[in-house]
Amino acid sequence: MVSSEHCPKVSIVTPSYSQAKFIERTLLSVLRQDYPNLEYIVVDGNSTDGSKRILNKYSEKLAHLVIEPDEGQTDALNKGFSLATGEIIAYINSDDCYANETVVSTAVRVLQENNDIDLVYGKRYFVNASGIFINAMPFRPFDRSLLYLNDYIPQECSFWTREIFEKSGSFVNSTFDFAMDYELWLRFLDHGASFLAVNEVFGLFRWYDGQKSQNAWRTKGLPEIERLHRQYTGFYIEEAKMMDYYQQHYFLAHPKEDADAYAFCYRLWEKQLAYRRQILKSPLDLWALDAS
Repeated sequence: MVSSEHCPKVSIVTPSYSQAKFIERTLLSVLRQDYPNLEYIVVDGNSTDGSKRILNKYSEKLAHLVIEPDEGQTDALNKGFSLATGEIIAYINSDDCYANETVVSTAVRVLQENNDIDLVYGKRYFVNASGIFINAMPFRPFDRSLLYLNDYIPQECSFWTREIFEKSGSFVNSTFDFAMDYELWLRFLDHGASFLAVNEVFGLFRWYDGQKSQNAWRTKGLPEIERLHRQYTGFYIEEAKMMDYYQQHYFLAHPKEDADAYAFCYRLWEKQLAYRRQILKSPLDLWALDAS
């Protein structure tokens, strides 16, 4: 439950490693939120690409800046969450951005107006390395049974209460490298959490060559999702069917037999990119850089 009588502190954690190309837009999309009680924590795994210079530039505006070697993304997240003191918690990766300056205040308002809700999430837009709109993730009202089949809740668009986080152990499972957010949602459900979807764009998920999500989908993602299905439902979904689920519920695309879901959708997006650029000629994440 979130108090409705004040502005509860919101703690946001960003794990980062060698994301100098994108990290400044991520930082600014958080720092330029219009919400007055924000605790921003950045944990960098001792980057070697110039990220430290950018992070140090904004260090005085951060509640905590940790720069030290770590054991990967989940380790960085757990370091950040251990420092968080907010009543509401979220994390956003160092190549993603919030969609506008009102995302946090909207999430807080929804949680305050619905004090039986433990996690609220909004919609996701996919953008390319330059911030140009690629596609929109379909809006999915919360469906408990569907969540047990696939993770349709966009991580960078999600905010949850400290209460449910503490009930669920106050950690991100470090045995997961790809599906740690999905594991966290299912663990929340296991501890009685209630979820609510908001039909507003909260996050910009960056899609580009070489990113973790694209490279690890088949080799790490599917095995981890299979592991979660076995743990929480007791059944196993065949790989081909799992790809169909993700194409239907995670992307705006039609199922295609024996196609890698990410590669298939990416090809579709590339074909439409020229047209989309005519509609949206400016990068969607420039609002943070251009803010006064």
